[in-house]
Amino acid sequence: MLTFSSCVSKKKFTEMQSGRLKAEEQVMKLTDENNYKDSRIEALISDFENMKNELLESNAIKDQYIDSLNNEMFAVRETLARQKESLQQTSFNYGFERQRMIEELKVKDNTISSLNARIESLDKEISRQSSLIDDKNLQLQVLGDRLNSLQGEKERAEQQGVELQEKLNQVQDEIKKLNAVISEKDQTITRLQNNVNLLKRELGRN
Repeated sequence: MLTFSSCVSKKKFTEMQSGRLKAEEQVMKLTDENNYKDSRIEALISDFENMKNELLESNAIKDQYIDSLNNEMFAVRETLARQKESLQQTSFNYGFERQRMIEELKVKDNTISSLNARIESLDKEISRQSSLIDDKNLQLQVLGDRLNSLQGEKERAEQQGVELQEKLNQVQDEIKKLNAVISEKDQTITRLQNNVNLLKRELGRN
């Protein structure tokens, strides 16, 4: 019994010793795992803090950018408001100017209609004058032909006049010659008459 009891106790002690070693190994393993997890957690916490700081910095930058955008949007709203007011004024001015231009266009249309009527009347007058000019041109052509004919007759008459003048000159020359002959004969007759008278006086004395 003592021997059996001693064997059982030794076996239990061995099992207990083995269990303790396993437990210690497990504890060491768990300790290592916990240490790794702690370091990992610390690293995660550090990363988280860095990320949080980056996010805070980024949020601050974004807040500044948002403030800048808000200021720009406010400026844009004011610009749009001024532009809207300006557009309203421009629209009013455009409407007034449009109405004025419509009135001017009406006046110009009336003027154009009047000018078209005047042009049509002038076209008719030009057509009538053109017909008269054609008639005058025809008359001028007839008169030109008549003038050419008269010019030919004049030239022939002038030629005849030249010929007649030459004949007249010849006749005048002949008349001069005859006058000279007649004058000479008259002198001869006068001389003979004087001689006859002289002879008569001499015969009367005898």
